[in-house]
This record gives sequence, C-alpha cells and structure tokens, in this order.
Amino acid sequence: MTPGRDEATPYPAPFLFTHSHQTCMNDHQKTFGVVPGLNMGLFAPDDLKRIIDIINRYEVPMTKITSAQRLALLGMDTNEQKQLLTELTPLLRPQPDNGVNYVQACPGNQWCKYGVSDSLKLGAELEKLSFDEPLPAKVKIGVAGCRMCCTEARVRDIGVIAGKKGWTLIFGGNGGNNARIGDVVAEGLTDEQVISLIRKCLDYYRHNARRTMRTARFMEINGIEKLKQAVLDSI
Repeated sequence: MTPGRDEATPYPAPFLFTHSHQTCMNDHQKTFGVVPGLNMGLFAPDDLKRIIDIINRYEVPMTKITSAQRLALLGMDTNEQKQLLTELTPLLRPQPDNGVNYVQACPGNQWCKYGVSDSLKLGAELEKLSFDEPLPAKVKIGVAGCRMCCTEARVRDIGVIAGKKGWTLIFGGNGGNNARIGDVVAEGLTDEQVISLIRKCLDYYRHNARRTMRTARFMEINGIEKLKQAVLDSI
C-alpha cells in the first residue's frame, strides 16, 4: 500500500504520493506532497506568481519541480497541505475520472529546434483520457517530440516518440527498481491514431491485469504479440 493513499481511491488523486514521517532527531515532518493538475510543467507567468504567493503565505519549507514535471511541497503538515490545495484548485487543470497518473511532455516543435511534432498538444489531449473504471495501477505517460526522448518515454507505462513519419507508441516501460524498456506497439501514427490506440491498450490492460499490477509486469506475463492482436485490428 502506498503511504498516504486510500486504496479505495482510484488513480489519480490529490496529493496521491503524500509521504509523512515524524523525525525525533530534528523534530520536523518529512512530508512529500505532489500537487495534481499541474502536469507537463506548464505555468502561465501570472498563474505561477499566484501559486508562489499562496505557497509563501503557508510558509512551505521547500518546493520542488519533480522529475515528472509536477510541483511537490516538502515538509508541510498534511492538514495544511489540504488547505493549500483548496486555494490552488482554481489554478489547477481538472482531473478526469479514472484517468492516467500523469503526462510528461517535452517542449516539442513549438519551442525546441529538435522537435518534429507538437508533443505539448498531444500531451494535453492525453491528460483528458478517462475510463469507466479505475485503471489497475498508476499509469505514467511520456511524450517526446523527437528521437532524443528527453521525457524518458521508453521507460514509461506509455511512451510516445515523434519521428519524421509520425508517432511511435511504446507500452509497458518502467524506470523503477525493476526497470524495463517498453515494447513498440505501432509506428507512423497520427495524433488521432495514437490517442485511439492508447485508449485500446489501456482498455486491454484494464480488463486483463490484476489490481496493482503495473504495465511492465503485465507485459512480461502477456507479451507484445497478445497486445498487438487485441488492439491493432483496426489500425
């Protein structure tokens, strides 16, 4: 069980990865709370200023932009975290029901000279994914606008990498203790095709994986050919 998480709560949830521990040596709380709704690390300058003003008012001991491009609040009392989240809510993007845990995207061809596709646009669409029931476990998406793969898409549950002929979709990666490079599902995809195929892959995963099983372990058991047979019939 993940500390700070109610097992009945589907992914994602506010402050999903809030870890708390009281340390006697220095008598301060070791807490780590991730703010939902700020995915892909995108902040309008005015909104960022308002967020900073709220954080300063609560005297948050430390803040951090996480490797997943999200905002973490460190060392806060958990009750104060909830109060702060209430004030931040108007600045956060809505979280879809039974959606993915987060989407990580690079600047893409909007802002990067190496980008060949609009990863931010695609990432924003993937943030909206919603399902009738919760996914079996957390699902992380990485969208890379070129082959240099700055978002580490090959070790995400779902990776999308841009090439000159379209998007490549990867499924079943993991960058944790038992790391795994994901399997290539399809290549040369348009934005619409990759969104549709991701939904099919997650539906297959949702209907066939046991609870708490991540996509990497699911693919080790089932294999890429089974997945392709289930999802590529109409591509």
